[in-house]
Amino acid sequence: MSGRRVDCEQRRGPIPKVACFKIPGLSCWFWSNDHDPPHFHAKREGEWEIRVKFTEAESQMFETVWGDEPSGKFLRKLRKAVRDNRDDLLAEWEANVNR
Repeated sequence: MSGRRVDCEQRRGPIPKVACFKIPGLSCWFWSNDHDPPHFHAKREGEWEIRVKFTEAESQMFETVWGDEPSGKFLRKLRKAVRDNRDDLLAEWEANVNR
Protein backbone atom coordinates (compact mmCIF):
# COMPACT_ATOMS: atom_id res chain seq x y z
CA MET A 1 0.00 0.00 0.00
CA SER A 2 1.34 3.39 -0.97
CA GLY A 3 0.12 5.20 2.13
CA ARG A 4 -1.46 7.79 -0.16
CA ARG A 5 -4.93 8.89 0.90
CA VAL A 6 -7.59 8.36 -1.74
CA ASP A 7 -10.34 10.97 -1.50
CA CYS A 8 -14.02 10.21 -2.00
CA GLU A 9 -14.15 11.64 -5.52
CA GLN A 10 -11.32 9.38 -6.70
CA ARG A 11 -12.84 6.35 -5.00
CA ARG A 12 -16.48 6.80 -5.95
CA GLY A 13 -16.46 9.21 -8.90
CA PRO A 14 -17.85 12.73 -9.20
CA ILE A 15 -20.25 13.92 -6.53
CA PRO A 16 -23.29 15.63 -8.12
CA LYS A 17 -25.21 17.84 -5.69
CA VAL A 18 -29.00 17.70 -5.41
CA ALA A 19 -30.05 20.77 -7.41
CA CYS A 20 -33.87 20.85 -7.15
CA PHE A 21 -33.96 22.07 -3.53
CA LYS A 22 -31.74 23.35 -0.75
CA ILE A 23 -32.15 23.21 3.03
CA PRO A 24 -29.84 25.51 5.01
CA GLY A 25 -27.34 23.53 7.07
CA LEU A 26 -27.57 20.37 4.92
CA SER A 27 -25.39 19.01 2.16
CA CYS A 28 -27.32 16.77 -0.25
CA TRP A 29 -25.70 14.75 -3.04
CA PHE A 30 -25.79 11.66 -5.24
CA TRP A 31 -22.86 9.26 -5.60
CA SER A 32 -22.34 8.95 -9.35
CA ASN A 33 -21.83 5.16 -9.17
CA ASP A 34 -24.49 4.36 -6.56
CA HIS A 35 -27.08 1.56 -6.45
CA ASP A 36 -30.85 1.21 -6.46
CA PRO A 37 -33.24 2.13 -4.98
CA PRO A 38 -32.98 5.76 -6.11
CA HIS A 39 -31.70 7.87 -3.22
CA PHE A 40 -29.49 10.75 -2.23
CA HIS A 41 -27.31 11.37 0.80
CA ALA A 42 -27.93 14.21 3.24
CA LYS A 43 -25.41 15.32 5.86
CA ARG A 44 -25.32 17.80 8.68
CA GLU A 45 -21.57 18.34 9.05
CA GLY A 46 -20.10 16.58 12.09
CA GLU A 47 -23.50 15.29 13.30
CA TRP A 48 -25.00 12.73 10.94
CA GLU A 49 -25.46 11.41 7.42
CA ILE A 50 -28.59 9.72 6.13
CA ARG A 51 -29.65 8.01 2.92
CA VAL A 52 -32.93 9.44 1.60
CA LYS A 53 -34.76 6.85 -0.50
CA PHE A 54 -37.12 9.27 -2.20
CA THR A 55 -39.19 6.69 -4.12
CA GLU A 56 -40.02 4.74 -0.94
CA ALA A 57 -42.93 5.25 1.46
CA GLU A 58 -42.27 7.93 4.07
CA SER A 59 -41.92 5.30 6.81
CA GLN A 60 -39.05 3.68 4.83
CA MET A 61 -37.51 6.86 3.38
CA PHE A 62 -34.64 7.53 5.82
CA GLU A 63 -31.69 5.31 6.67
CA THR A 64 -28.92 6.49 9.01
CA VAL A 65 -25.42 6.06 7.57
CA TRP A 66 -23.60 7.42 10.64
CA GLY A 67 -24.16 9.63 13.66
CA ASP A 68 -27.27 10.37 15.67
CA GLU A 69 -30.72 10.34 14.15
CA PRO A 70 -31.57 13.77 12.69
CA SER A 71 -34.02 15.95 14.57
CA GLY A 72 -37.68 15.82 13.70
CA LYS A 73 -37.33 19.35 12.30
CA PHE A 74 -34.81 18.26 9.64
CA LEU A 75 -36.75 15.10 8.82
CA ARG A 76 -39.96 17.12 8.31
CA LYS A 77 -38.11 19.55 6.01
CA LEU A 78 -36.62 16.67 4.03
CA ARG A 79 -39.99 14.89 3.72
CA LYS A 80 -41.58 18.07 2.39
CA ALA A 81 -38.70 18.69 -0.03
CA VAL A 82 -39.01 15.12 -1.32
CA ARG A 83 -42.81 15.37 -1.71
CA ASP A 84 -42.50 18.69 -3.54
CA ASN A 85 -39.61 17.57 -5.79
CA ARG A 86 -39.96 13.80 -6.29
CA ASP A 87 -40.12 13.99 -10.10
CA ASP A 88 -37.12 16.32 -10.26
CA LEU A 89 -35.16 14.10 -7.86
CA LEU A 90 -35.81 11.07 -10.05
CA ALA A 91 -34.70 13.01 -13.15
CA GLU A 92 -31.52 14.10 -11.33
CA TRP A 93 -30.88 10.50 -10.21
CA GLU A 94 -31.26 9.23 -13.77
CA ALA A 95 -29.00 11.98 -15.15
CA ASN A 96 -26.26 11.66 -12.52
CA VAL A 97 -26.04 8.05 -11.37
CA ASN A 98 -24.32 5.44 -13.52
CA ARG A 99 -25.47 2.18 -11.98
